[in-house]
Amino acid sequence: MTDDSAKLVAVGEAIDSLCTIEITGRGVVGALAGAARAAQTGPMCLRAAQELARRVQPGDTVVIATGLPTYPWFFGEQDGPIGAATLARALVLGLAARPVIVTEAIHVDMCRAAVRGAGLYARGLEDALRLPTTVGVVEFPTDPERAEREAAHLLERLRPKALIAIERPGANEHGHYHAAKGYRLTEHCAKVDGLFARGKAAGVYTVGIGDGGNELGCAVIKDAVMATVPYGAKCQCPCGGSVVPAFVPDQLIIAAISNWGAYGIEAALGLVLERELVHDRDLDRRVHELCAAAEANNNGPGLLDPGTDAVPTEVHGDFVRLLGFMIQSGIDFGRLYKEPRYPWLRRVETPSGRSPAPREDTPR
Repeated sequence: MTDDSAKLVAVGEAIDSLCTIEITGRGVVGALAGAARAAQTGPMCLRAAQELARRVQPGDTVVIATGLPTYPWFFGEQDGPIGAATLARALVLGLAARPVIVTEAIHVDMCRAAVRGAGLYARGLEDALRLPTTVGVVEFPTDPERAEREAAHLLERLRPKALIAIERPGANEHGHYHAAKGYRLTEHCAKVDGLFARGKAAGVYTVGIGDGGNELGCAVIKDAVMATVPYGAKCQCPCGGSVVPAFVPDQLIIAAISNWGAYGIEAALGLVLERELVHDRDLDRRVHELCAAAEANNNGPGLLDPGTDAVPTEVHGDFVRLLGFMIQSGIDFGRLYKEPRYPWLRRVETPSGRSPAPREDTPR
């Protein structure tokens, strides 16, 4: 491993560490993240960012699936749509990609609101494919047969280079979808599993981001979910199965909050491209506020207050500020052997080849 790649991995490890801080008090993130790291190679967010940078060329499509109906309203939360919107922004700014968000019909408005909060246009599919700084937000069917037809159509029409699921439920071993607490969501969920399965079989890169074990992609750590998460091994619905979706992605990212996993990819992508791509705290607040105004709830209290998983927007703003500072420092220190980070501390050579000794009046 070269010095440069070792530094990249070191910052990648720091991104994962920050994204997996147990902030919500659920007590499962450490075990799930540890299992994800043991089952995969290298830092989670960095690996995803490197693959995206390698595969996605200007004008290529990246499909992001999000939206998790929350019990008892069976309407969406801010975790997922917000990460989808801010990651779409990073993909546009960093890779000139054409992001397309797929979700349930009931979640289209909240996803479009989040996208606008992230500074991008939210339009239909055709506009998204031809206009810059534009994200397509489209309905995906809840009916299984229609979903299979739509999956085939989208893959043929879009030819995506990546499929990313953020806080997105998936079907378990019995074909049912669940909340983390084991409630059945099957009738309310878009059946995106077929889209991901077809895509992966065709060589499309697939990523799952989750925080509780019931999200698409957590099959990578099924044993850990069943051993750690309450109702992970046996749901509270008549199917009696696990809450773990059966689909296995190319990369699983576990975070304390799923949006934070998306933020982690933003950060890592900026590190790879040597550009600061993490959005700032003001934009993060705007995305939360617009998403909440479109009736996405703050899961936990179940209120339409801006925030995610009972964590207020101020804390999310602090998180992105820390993440952005970390990445900027990583980019700067990565150039240390080429030029000093602080030019006024550049080594000055004397004829003897040594730096001059400090004068007597120079503070030591």
